[in-house]
Amino acid sequence: MSCPNGCEPFEADRWSFVNVTQNPELRDAVLGGELNLFCCPQCSTFFHGDTDLIYLDEQAGLLVFVFSDKNRQNQKELLEKMQHDYALLKDNLLKQLKLDVGPLCVFGLEELKDVVQKEQQRTDESEAVAAASAALGLKVARLHPQWAREHESPLYVPAGTDGTAEGFAAAARKVLDGGLKSPLLEHFAKLMEGGRVKAPDIL
Repeated sequence: MSCPNGCEPFEADRWSFVNVTQNPELRDAVLGGELNLFCCPQCSTFFHGDTDLIYLDEQAGLLVFVFSDKNRQNQKELLEKMQHDYALLKDNLLKQLKLDVGPLCVFGLEELKDVVQKEQQRTDESEAVAAASAALGLKVARLHPQWAREHESPLYVPAGTDGTAEGFAAAARKVLDGGLKSPLLEHFAKLMEGGRVKAPDIL
């Protein structure tokens, strides 16, 4: 490990693959800025190890390739590398875990932190949508995480009665009219009403 102050290099373990389903404390480390944080034994300076890593959250269906911020100018080449590495993961680990999830790409741990924070907010709001839907006697559908992420929607929505976009829209409006303040559900209702997308992918 190389200290930014030019001290003698030192050995240290660092994470290159993070599965927060198996190690939940690592999510907190990301959010707290402690993942791959090192202290130089000579000058006591704290710094982040500037290294590539893969972040996986099985429950959220979230797969993030994190590249060093200093390599941002090589984005095209790194995206090609990501697709190659993703193909290997898909045929091996993701297949074993029975996960159907596409990759995201960010540069640096701060961007990863932003993604994880946004996903946590989506989870919290989704749980509120599920609770409000159940309180109204509506069935709750779980959307495919990647679909929900791409369409800025909750992970859980009221299912409606017929599985059509119009049915989902009507059920979402019922929950919103019941007093729930949910920007994600509001956006989902507009998507379903506008006819711009078909009924969502559900698990």
